[in-house]
Amino acid sequence: MFDTLLGTGISATGIVAGNYVSDNREVGIGATGIVTGNIASSRNFGPGIFAGQGSTVIGNTAVHNDNEGISVECPSNVTDNTAINNPERNLILGEGCNNTNNVAP
Repeated sequence: MFDTLLGTGISATGIVAGNYVSDNREVGIGATGIVTGNIASSRNFGPGIFAGQGSTVIGNTAVHNDNEGISVECPSNVTDNTAINNPERNLILGEGCNNTNNVAP
């Protein structure tokens, strides 16, 4: 579990799995690689979860962030994520992403 009031909660390249982040001034989780099983919730001012190009983003949850829920640069695989109650947009994908079974009304 990672909880902070400053900057980005988690910034990494590689495997980012099983984390909970909240109350960050910027991005909750910013990663390139495999981003799986994470929760970004409550007042992350940037996107709750941001994934760079070429990532696999699977099984994450982003709720109640101040802006976006999950934002992914394409091409990437984005599967089985839940992004709800994020006021700007729940799920942001460019062209060329594999977008499967995501809950993001």
